[in-house]
Amino acid sequence: MRMRLRLQGRVASRSFADMRVDGVEKMARRTGGAAEVTADAAANLALKNFLAAIDSEDSLFCVAQPLAGPAADQSASGRIYSGDIILEFRQAEHSRQKSLHFLLVEKITELLKEAGSQESLATTLCLTAASISVGTPGGQQRLSQKELALWIRLAATGESHEQAMLRWGLGLAHLQQALLFTSRHLRLHLTRTGH
Repeated sequence: MRMRLRLQGRVASRSFADMRVDGVEKMARRTGGAAEVTADAAANLALKNFLAAIDSEDSLFCVAQPLAGPAADQSASGRIYSGDIILEFRQAEHSRQKSLHFLLVEKITELLKEAGSQESLATTLCLTAASISVGTPGGQQRLSQKELALWIRLAATGESHEQAMLRWGLGLAHLQQALLFTSRHLRLHLTRTGH
């Protein structure tokens, strides 16, 4: 059983056990000052495990563009790592169903709010047009033919490089579990509605 610390007082109570999850209409592009992290073993392992789970039969999703890993920023409160993940439904008929995307965002938000800590982990979700350029094995760019995609930005903060990176990897594991659970939830929904 998980215990939560809640502050009681004249202001609304606040839970410290939940990840901050925000939904936005448009995702801001990452700034050019962020340095990509390529040599961190923890980040690479977290990404490898995430991709394996998303590519499994348990998942309804696929990654719409290659994952480069988190980018590092310095802030007054310490180190920040953030990484973008753009997902779409594997089956084209699912990608055209706006209601399915809204269910996806609702369930992911619900599950992620139960993971992590607001002080160290934050996720931003954005439904976006899926005409995102993606690399092909030949290095050429193509446009995705899917109509909608889910753009996820996962950010972690820490007092040190190692702490922030560890928290980012843990946040990615939470996201992975939430996406697999959501896949099962959406499969049940599709079965019930006959889609």
